[in-house]
Amino acid sequence: MAGSSVVDAAPDLVVSPADTLETVVVTATRTPKLLKETPVVTRVITTADISRSGKPDIGALLEQQMPGVEFSYGMGQNTQINISGFGGGGILFLLDGERMAGETLDNPDYSRLNLQNVERVEIVKGAASSLYGSNATGGVVNIISGRPKEGTHLKLNARYGSHSLQSYGALATYRKGRIANSLDGRFDSRGEIDFPRRGEFIRAYATQSWNVKDRATITLGDDASVTARAGYFWRQQKTTSSSYDRFRDVSAGITARWKDLVARYSFDSYDKMDYETTAGTETRDYRNRQNTLHAQYSHEFSGVGTLTAGADWIDDYLMSYEFDSGSHSQTNLDAYAQWDWHPSKTVWLIPALRYDWFSASKANRVSPKLSMLWRPGKGNCSLRLNYAAGFRAPTLKELYMDFDMAGIFHIYGNPDLKSETSHNINLSAEYLRGNRSLTVMLFQNFIDNRISYIWNQTLGGQQYINLRRVRIGGADVSLMKSFDFGLTINGEYIYTHERYSKGDLRANPTRPHALTLKADWTHKWKADWNFTATANYKWLSAVTGDVLSFFSQEAVRTQRYPAYSMLGLALSQTFPKGFTLGVSVDNLLNYIPNYYYYNSPVTTGIGGSVSLTWQM
Repeated sequence: MAGSSVVDAAPDLVVSPADTLETVVVTATRTPKLLKETPVVTRVITTADISRSGKPDIGALLEQQMPGVEFSYGMGQNTQINISGFGGGGILFLLDGERMAGETLDNPDYSRLNLQNVERVEIVKGAASSLYGSNATGGVVNIISGRPKEGTHLKLNARYGSHSLQSYGALATYRKGRIANSLDGRFDSRGEIDFPRRGEFIRAYATQSWNVKDRATITLGDDASVTARAGYFWRQQKTTSSSYDRFRDVSAGITARWKDLVARYSFDSYDKMDYETTAGTETRDYRNRQNTLHAQYSHEFSGVGTLTAGADWIDDYLMSYEFDSGSHSQTNLDAYAQWDWHPSKTVWLIPALRYDWFSASKANRVSPKLSMLWRPGKGNCSLRLNYAAGFRAPTLKELYMDFDMAGIFHIYGNPDLKSETSHNINLSAEYLRGNRSLTVMLFQNFIDNRISYIWNQTLGGQQYINLRRVRIGGADVSLMKSFDFGLTINGEYIYTHERYSKGDLRANPTRPHALTLKADWTHKWKADWNFTATANYKWLSAVTGDVLSFFSQEAVRTQRYPAYSMLGLALSQTFPKGFTLGVSVDNLLNYIPNYYYYNSPVTTGIGGSVSLTWQM
């Protein structure tokens, strides 16, 4: 039907704080639970938020929606993230609850995470190792796909923008009786960007990518179903006039559900290749292949609580140009249990415990967690208290790396690395009344043996090491108010303080102050004629960090990175027959860095895009 969404979750005209709290989330406890009844601090970016943002990729969306998030360039112009003091090694990204293979600088390939068929994004703040194991010391970002609506539906979209940006997508869904299927494909392209001022790099590489995914579900009865999925991803970026870096991923999986039991097998293989145009040759020099078996049992015992228990077996294989011996592999085994207890109408308690073992480093760890929620009186106020232990085992790269940087110096792994461990405590208070809400959260992380790097005088190169204790703490304050005439205003401020032991390297520092302001206004002219305007402002303070020379054993120098502000505007208008026209304008303040550092925003001034969507 014209104007309807092809997934179950359609954007509402006015989204109030109370509406958001009625959202069902799964990431915080691995079981479906209303957000208002979830003791674990969770942020949800809904379909409406995604639709109004005007952002086509996960990085731009998270930067717009959350003040403590900053994406930047790393080696080879691969994207790296910082969320309130935690990088890609401490933030676990999931696709429908499943891990992704492949990484650069501890970050996955974020271009695999397009938003074309996403129902919501769930962000768990704080350590989540008790349910998700290694790499979840700082939190979890779970991108959840949309579910097909009854019948057959098709959605097509195109976007054109600055720097020769082009994007084309198609989503076809079908559901009838016991069978449902979603098939989506997307092509993205962006031209080379020459920066107008000096910097640590002078241009951004031109890129192209294809992303195709299919998901099919057969319902066998009221309590049983089988879901199969498959995906293919390809990306290339032009590094010189005659060479490209190419990236390819093949993934597949099958999930069976019967009553309270879920069993899943998933496969993910991510490759990197060097392509020489003059010779026409493509050489694969990196492959990360993961096989995962997962089983989980969840059962509600009437009047007592809900038990959730599960286990994983993960086979991790890595062949890399950064290894002297070619390839390494390891096995990860884990088991976890969680008890969801609701002893009274106002109290929720969730203790959890997990055990992990890694074969390569012989690392093993027990990670406990305790989450509490108290909603007194009429439920206008909520208090949450969480303690969680975090855990990150050394990766194969960090253990065995032996990489020659063009004969200038080496980067060495360290087989004696210890596991990174942490203790996270956060306390939050939420006040909700009518169409307004206020949330205040205090958080503190105590991190031991954080995995970093330093210049090794004996080896004459950089080597992975364990830092001493690192402390990351701060406060997060957010406000939201909606009005009956279609306006919703959000504001969020976060203060983050990092404290390192004396003498330890403070690389990739976190900006201590960050602020986001967002205003959404929606007006329905008449049936199928809806107008939406979203203005968003983001400010990040200056920060000083340590820089270690890549090419010599020079002493560590300090570098101050300036503050900056970004202002954007997104407009969209729906028309009859299922058409939507969108216009997005970025960087209205025309911010251009005086010098392009690796953690500077990659902007050359005011830019934007125009999009057209049709669905039936």
